[in-house]
Amino acid sequence: MVELKVSADDDVMYLFERVVKHLQASYRYSSDEAIQLVNDYFASFTSPTFCYEYAIPVQDDDFFCHIEALGMADRVQYYQGLKKLPDERAFIDWQRSVRA
Repeated sequence: MVELKVSADDDVMYLFERVVKHLQASYRYSSDEAIQLVNDYFASFTSPTFCYEYAIPVQDDDFFCHIEALGMADRVQYYQGLKKLPDERAFIDWQRSVRA
């Protein structure tokens, strides 16, 4: 079983547990697949090196909590599941088409 490796903050951990559930329900991933996608997303988008490479801000607990679980599940699906490069405009367009 894959372990969720995100923030040590209890609220953020709970948020990402809900993200995993949304990934399973909305995008039909197994639990292990969803957890791995979340871990990969978290590692990338909290990395100053990765974010610098794409000229995007480093994401933090405040960002994650502001977006909430369903929005974060969509972000994880788009950037990790679909393997898209960081591009906020393209993500928003994709998310609108999925949630329309």
